[in-house]
Amino acid sequence: MEAHEGDIGRDKTAQEPATRKKWSARPHEPLIGMVILSVAFIIGSLAVDAGLRSRNQPLQAHQITVTGSAEQAVTADTFEWDASVASTQPTTSAALAQLNRWTAHIRAALDDAGAHNAEITFGSVVVQPNAQQSGAVTSFTESQSITVRSRRLPAMKRALGVGNLLLASNVPFIAQDPQYTFSGLKRLRPVLTAEATADARVRARAALGRNGHLGKSIWISVGQFSVDAPGSVNIGSGDYNTSSIQQVVSVAVTATYSTSS
Repeated sequence: MEAHEGDIGRDKTAQEPATRKKWSARPHEPLIGMVILSVAFIIGSLAVDAGLRSRNQPLQAHQITVTGSAEQAVTADTFEWDASVASTQPTTSAALAQLNRWTAHIRAALDDAGAHNAEITFGSVVVQPNAQQSGAVTSFTESQSITVRSRRLPAMKRALGVGNLLLASNVPFIAQDPQYTFSGLKRLRPVLTAEATADARVRARAALGRNGHLGKSIWISVGQFSVDAPGSVNIGSGDYNTSSIQQVVSVAVTATYSTSS
């Protein structure tokens, strides 16, 4: 069959529209990816902002926060008394000789006061050269620490009196204040924590009154334990007062509970 020139031209014209309708996304993939990434970033930013605003908001109305406390009187069972003595002489040998005489005098005085030999500890001798501005050493100071540690607290009352006796004998006995400690503090902590937590729940119920219902605990924070002298209890301060034999151990607990009407 013979094809005419006019027919061929018409066939090409009819095919052109079909060819122009075909479209590929491949050249536009980078742009599409950027649009998707931008949308995801905006949504994520809005979610983070909403979360931060929710976190900074005050507690909801169906919650209550209270502080409970517990304390217990205890008696210290350990006595510790630190002191020191020092000698300054032109030579180390002279300073050591004088220091040895003084420490012997100190041990004898403590023994006479009722302290046992095992309760008295002497530290190592510390030597300190004393120099002038020119650098020349003119003398040496030798010192030694003394510690009396005992669980016989009544017997230690006499031992505390040796300080004045030694000073009256020209022995430079420099004593610190005695320390009284309670060795059962570690065992007492969980007991007081439980009591303070129970006290917080009682206070929460009292705060709600009859018209409110107290639910489960949401958050509990245990404060610092304090050891104070009787009459000067400072709950939650973290104080550790060892100046008296009679002491009060205390702790505070802050708790948040759910509520309903």
